[in-house]
Amino acid sequence: MIYVTVGSAIGGAEFDRLIKKVDDIAPFFEEEFIVQVGASQYVPENMKWFDYVSYEESLEYFRKARLIIGHSGSGTIINALSLGKPLVVIPRLVKFNENTNDHQLEIAKLLEQSQTVHVVYDVDDLEPVIRKTLREFRDSEKEFSSVDRESLVSNMKEFLKSVRKQCGR
Repeated sequence: MIYVTVGSAIGGAEFDRLIKKVDDIAPFFEEEFIVQVGASQYVPENMKWFDYVSYEESLEYFRKARLIIGHSGSGTIINALSLGKPLVVIPRLVKFNENTNDHQLEIAKLLEQSQTVHVVYDVDDLEPVIRKTLREFRDSEKEFSSVDRESLVSNMKEFLKSVRKQCGR
């Protein structure tokens, strides 16, 4: 199963750009897609979806998933890394009215440098990145060691604190 999440901010910005693209490509995968659409106005036709679930229910989807796809939000990143799940992130962008600033773009660039997460900036590039990530994870059959995960999560939390300070949040 591939779990797609756009974050848990109720009343948050829509992320229709991501939801539409995943709905378009879902039929071309053998994997089932389950999508948390949040505030999206788009109604998926090719996959199971829901608006919001509790944090515990969301974590259960993270645990069961072979791959996580999500916005470049701290909760999504930390949950996926903590559980050793492969992660593809697509930052919400101001130019599409998906966020009030481009802090997710900065987070995505940092993740890309660390080479621990696949980053997609253009949703048209999503399908090949999903296939590549699934293949890499299957072929290597490795997860981050618990020490690596703890280090990554700790570094990510510190980075997010600095980004929030810079953004005045």
